[in-house]
Amino acid sequence: MLLLCGCDKKKTAPAPKTETPVVIQPTLLTESEKLGLAARVAGDVECCLSSVHWKQHMEALQASQWWRQVQTFLEDKTPAAVKTSGMSVDDFFLAFGKDSSKSLLLLRQLNDLYNETSYRGMMSGGVLSGLGTSFDVKKLMDVALRDPEVLEALILLLERFEMPPVMIGVASPEPEKALHQMSEMLHLADWLGDAPQSRIVTAQGEKITVNEIAMDQLLTKDRRYEWLAALTKAAPEITPEMKDRIARGLEVLARKKWVLALGLGPQRVFVGVGRSKDQIRLANGVEDSLLARPEMRLLDAHAEKRLGLIACWEGAFLDAVHSDHPFQPIIRGALAGLQKEKVFEAAVRALEPEAIALTAAERTYYHKEHSTGAAAVWWDGGLQMDAVGGMSAKDTEMLAQPTQFAALLDEPQLVFGLSGQGTATGAGRAYFEAWMHALHTTAHELVKAGVGGEQSAQIYKLVDQAVLPSVIGIYDSTKTIWQKGLGMDGAILLDVGGKMPALPGLPPGGEAVPLPRFASVHEMKNRALIGVAWQNIETSLQQLIKSSPIPLPIQLPAVTVKRSGDLTSYSYEMPFDSRELAPVVSLNDKLFMLGSSRVQQAHLAELLSKPGVSSATGMRIKLNFAKLREFLKAFASARAQNDGDEGLKAALKWLEPVEALDMHQWSEQGVGRSRASWKVHDVLSYD
Repeated sequence: MLLLCGCDKKKTAPAPKTETPVVIQPTLLTESEKLGLAARVAGDVECCLSSVHWKQHMEALQASQWWRQVQTFLEDKTPAAVKTSGMSVDDFFLAFGKDSSKSLLLLRQLNDLYNETSYRGMMSGGVLSGLGTSFDVKKLMDVALRDPEVLEALILLLERFEMPPVMIGVASPEPEKALHQMSEMLHLADWLGDAPQSRIVTAQGEKITVNEIAMDQLLTKDRRYEWLAALTKAAPEITPEMKDRIARGLEVLARKKWVLALGLGPQRVFVGVGRSKDQIRLANGVEDSLLARPEMRLLDAHAEKRLGLIACWEGAFLDAVHSDHPFQPIIRGALAGLQKEKVFEAAVRALEPEAIALTAAERTYYHKEHSTGAAAVWWDGGLQMDAVGGMSAKDTEMLAQPTQFAALLDEPQLVFGLSGQGTATGAGRAYFEAWMHALHTTAHELVKAGVGGEQSAQIYKLVDQAVLPSVIGIYDSTKTIWQKGLGMDGAILLDVGGKMPALPGLPPGGEAVPLPRFASVHEMKNRALIGVAWQNIETSLQQLIKSSPIPLPIQLPAVTVKRSGDLTSYSYEMPFDSRELAPVVSLNDKLFMLGSSRVQQAHLAELLSKPGVSSATGMRIKLNFAKLREFLKAFASARAQNDGDEGLKAALKWLEPVEALDMHQWSEQGVGRSRASWKVHDVLSYD
């Protein structure tokens, strides 16, 4: 009983429980109130740019000495501007809604049509000859009214085109004034008329008026008839068939419907367009906004930074903007124009297989399927950027590979550097070869057609029989080196660390100018094969010199061989100190270097041989504007000593605030990443 009651035993009070503090890690979602209008953008947009702290960043820029210099320059070089009451903008966004990529793809096809028509006109003349190569809607419409092929293509594009959902948002202390100015700027009143209206009220109290615009109310049947009658009177050469096509095009346009939305909220204004009312929408809350997109989670680490821009995109949007056939409209147009000339008909028929092969090679080379992504930009001693996605699967796989040459971009004299793994697809060389085949066939067919007369035929025969075989031999040997003798890891470097040699004719002061040096560095894969290929290059060069119709015999300079440790350098002798300025190749069992300076290559090999040189994943690009300015400044000073123009020296002050731009791209867990840092500082006084 005593035991059960616990008599004669002291009872100790239980220790109070300590509560573990809850730590909330800041994210873009938790900090949404500080991120401008980003939380109002719907999360299903295909692309969006949203500013953050725009007004503060602009005020800081305008307070800088550099901006004052810009303003002084503009005031000095341009006429006095008429002062206008500007719109006060705290922040803004530009958003392309769901399915906008379909309309953008059609706009890209319109640009292709313009390029094709332009080059067809260049080759055939006539009504198309004045179109030009810069896109001009008015000129294109003028051409379409006279060319049935262009008009039919425009009508087909118009039939498929729908107004893309696009919204602009502006945060302003005077929203009514901002809306009025935006309406005038975009001429929105011209579209409204008596369009039916409806009202949307959002969860945050923004009131959006949606105007449902039917084009047949603006482009009525009577108005279309009047326009056709006026056109026929102004251009009596228009055939009845063309008049019917124009009428059909106007009917297609009249059937189009779209909506125009104008909205106001607490210090906010919105303007949007779309195919239908359901495409006009803002986020219901932060959890429905672009800040909640999955790719944004990799950018949460920057939530508390003073951001300047947030962006996001769908892969389909980038695919629509990016063309995998940039030159094909030009080629199609040029061939179509030439075909109208009787003398070139046979040449065009012969070129058709080459054009088909070139099209396939071009699409293979330029084709990309981009991934969904996002980016954040902020200011910290310069512009900083962190991006997620946006790359193709092929690029993502390549950027997961390590490179041993990234550290070379930290050399103090570097101006430009690129390091990373290359691709093994061979698409670039295949595309280059397709172009060369097409150009060779073009030259052959033009000579056959009599272009240039007998003299051109003789030159073509000489080049084809005496020069081309040796050039092809050199090219095939370089192809062997790059594709079989070397690995995929490499770097390209340009620095200003060389000492200017006593060159013949060097003006006074020229010796003080740093010597630019170039080097291409690659990992060695098969040294013996490279040796054989290099011998073939020299043999082809000798054959080229021997067979070329040169009045005086030319000999290749003697080759000098230098060895330093395990590094062997081969360079051509020059009539001056050529350690820093001569074509040179240096190699060992691990490295192959091609460039202009033996001193530079020896230094690079020494750097890479040191223990502790770490590799990095992905690709790195660096452009050092400070070193570029330093070199140009020395060049300008030497030029001024010899009564040269001092305009370059005066222009260099614009480069003074800008330092190094350093960008790194890599991938981890199948996701592409990009980071960039561009150091910029203000300058109190300019020399």
